[in-house]
Amino acid sequence: MFPNPGQQAAQRGAEQSARQAAQDGMRAAQAGARRGHSGSSRGGFLSFLLLVAVGVLVARDPELRASVLQFVHHIVNVVQNRTDGS
Repeated sequence: MFPNPGQQAAQRGAEQSARQAAQDGMRAAQAGARRGHSGSSRGGFLSFLLLVAVGVLVARDPELRASVLQFVHHIVNVVQNRTDGS
């Protein structure tokens, strides 16, 4: 059976959105850490909403779930390597 090009394009778009959301979340977390606790309740709520949105996206598509898990493992490895090297 041939893959559906529309479905493949949608999946790639969802993967890019999930990666972008993860990167935006990490940037927001880093900015929040630099700012301290100012505005932390609003930032915390937005981070929570971002995590829920990514969770819903990932829960719907098994291939996207595998891709996101691979991306998360990569990020964890990078962070561990940086903290081990410090």
